[in-house]
Amino acid sequence: MGAAIGVIAGNTVRELLRSKLLYNVLVFAALFIAGSLFVARLTVGNWVRVIVDMGFSATEISGVLIAVVIGVGIVAGEVQRKTILPTLAKPVARWAFCLGRYLGLVALLIADVAVMTAVLAAVLHLAGYDLTVVDVQAAVLIAVELAVMAALAVLFASFSTPILASSYALALFVIGHMLPDLRLFADRSTSNAARAAAHAFYTMLPDLELLNLKAQAANSLAVGASFVWRSAAYGLAYAAVVLIVAMLIFSRRDLN
Repeated sequence: MGAAIGVIAGNTVRELLRSKLLYNVLVFAALFIAGSLFVARLTVGNWVRVIVDMGFSATEISGVLIAVVIGVGIVAGEVQRKTILPTLAKPVARWAFCLGRYLGLVALLIADVAVMTAVLAAVLHLAGYDLTVVDVQAAVLIAVELAVMAALAVLFASFSTPILASSYALALFVIGHMLPDLRLFADRSTSNAARAAAHAFYTMLPDLELLNLKAQAANSLAVGASFVWRSAAYGLAYAAVVLIVAMLIFSRRDLN
């Protein structure tokens, strides 16, 4: 089954590389990062703050769009168009199909982060700056965040339509960056029921702010390596659990 997963992942990468949406998003993000140099010239103060903030914001947003829109399409879209049936007619388990699709998508997302970081490094070099350690750490955690978003996209695509699955995943992206406020509410709430409910939601939902080092990178604030690895481990563990649930649901779904 491992060979089948590898073949599905490879085919997924090849299919996505032919997607016009992928290149449109990447070109827009690259132009946005390049444009940060001109925006920085219009500001008074530290140029690197503007360039890094805009650069990583473009990297994150473009990656989320790829993870959600394309990630939903390679599962829910295949089911809706019935193009998945020839693949499943072969000796390929449904869970292997999901895993292969996910791995191919994540490989593409990692390449996307690497390319956008290289563009950011080039723009910083033109402005007289270099990538710092915290910049690299921020890029790594963005890649982990995109792996989480890809897993969520596959999860919702395993039981819903493409439009609804994309809406659910994007909603969780927004909520995930607001979870620290929910935790603060839980800590300060005087109601035991409200506190328990808030803690339960905080535990179940992805805390994407743990994977967000854009502010630290923009302000050149050092971040401990232990925090980065713990955050990365949290994100990868969350993505793994979500993907397992997605594979279980998809294995039992009626595709007719």
